[in-house]
Amino acid sequence: MLEEKILEFSRLLRKGGVNISVTQIITALEAVALVGLAPDDFYTALSSTLITDQVDQHLFDKLFRLFFVTLARDDHQKAFMASTGKEKTNIPSNLVQNIEGKGMGRGAGASPYMLLVKAVREQNYSLLRQLAQMGIESLEHLEQEAVEEMDELMVQVKVAIGWYQAVNTLENIRLQEKVSEATYLRWQDCLSYLEEYIESHLEDLFVKEYGKEILEKIASAANIREKEFYKLDHLQILEIRKRIGKLARRLATKYARRYRRSKHGKIDLRRTAKEALVTGGSPIRLKYKKKVISKPELVLLCDVSGSVAMFSDFMLQLVYTIQNRFTYVRSFLFVNTIDEVTEYFKNNDIQEALDLSFAKARYAMSPFSDYGRVFRQFEKNYLPTISPQCTLIILGDARNNYNRDEHEFLQKIQEHVRRVLWFNPQPREDWNRGDSIMNIYAPHCRQVFECRNLKQLEEVIEAIL
Repeated sequence: MLEEKILEFSRLLRKGGVNISVTQIITALEAVALVGLAPDDFYTALSSTLITDQVDQHLFDKLFRLFFVTLARDDHQKAFMASTGKEKTNIPSNLVQNIEGKGMGRGAGASPYMLLVKAVREQNYSLLRQLAQMGIESLEHLEQEAVEEMDELMVQVKVAIGWYQAVNTLENIRLQEKVSEATYLRWQDCLSYLEEYIESHLEDLFVKEYGKEILEKIASAANIREKEFYKLDHLQILEIRKRIGKLARRLATKYARRYRRSKHGKIDLRRTAKEALVTGGSPIRLKYKKKVISKPELVLLCDVSGSVAMFSDFMLQLVYTIQNRFTYVRSFLFVNTIDEVTEYFKNNDIQEALDLSFAKARYAMSPFSDYGRVFRQFEKNYLPTISPQCTLIILGDARNNYNRDEHEFLQKIQEHVRRVLWFNPQPREDWNRGDSIMNIYAPHCRQVFECRNLKQLEEVIEAIL
């Protein structure tokens, strides 16, 4: 029975994007058999055997809690019982207005946002938890499908407890009272704690009510490798950048290893025969042909309008981190005009280069993309300086805002370079809807790829290496 639970938990981790081998699962089973089922020992045994990358630890902790703690509770503890069965917060009624913001009569005290400000300033974690409970209780009965809208539920709870008003008040207090940086960071820690508490409690409620099926959806939603780039929050963006750095290092190592293996792959018959004369005609020592490493020349055209900008940011980071894989790399940013940013990457680290590129490049005269105009400008101003041996990659969603497509200029570009690849960060089913004209540009590309999350980025990067 326990073995089945561990196997089921391992499958859940895989659904969340954690790479787990059969060997790791066997080791986990052996470790649990040795240390026993004491909670701390059981957790440590699974964590140390199933998690090999620190970035997966947070997801492991979340799923461990939901699977081995929340899911194991008795049915009578379900959170979505009738109102008489709900556990209520114990904030005294004379301290706070009710959640709809209506007064509670003479003497009613602070509104929720004032209590939140008080809790943060005093670092009162007990009051933070009570406020979170009160906000969650303000939600109506949650349908199973609502788990896919966790971000929206979080916003509703935050509004109920006056989160945004409290944050604004804390910022004003910080300026007026000249609060120290150390104190302000402690305030931020409190807010982060409250956010995590709300999210974890909502997840607990869903799992208690809907069981394993909903747990699989939570695991899938937490899979950062499959989350669309435009849906990433700030912390997830930072996490993706770390993973792209790790991917780049792995690609560089893979290249060096492959070069060392293939370096002596083909026998040079002429040199081998010549060497055999020394040993009476016996080819004791084989001579090998020198391996000529072909490094592609790469040109990137990056749409940086709207949500597409984040994908271009990730792609630039990846390419320039492994630029030793290419003879040279040139990069251009565009919205409705185009500008080269290659120089920013020559003498700066990757993040500085990205910041300078987005801050200083002249790539927009309006916020609306105009691919046709950009291709015309590129063909006229830059194409003569581009090597015919280069691979040109276009990063964008092909949404042209109903401007002229001017596809003939993309055709001229295609005829000049070795190949044109297009990486589109939008779902394939949306490519030719509305103002998207992917079907017009696709015939002028060697290949077009859907590339809307990290998993797909890892897969398509092989196309340029």
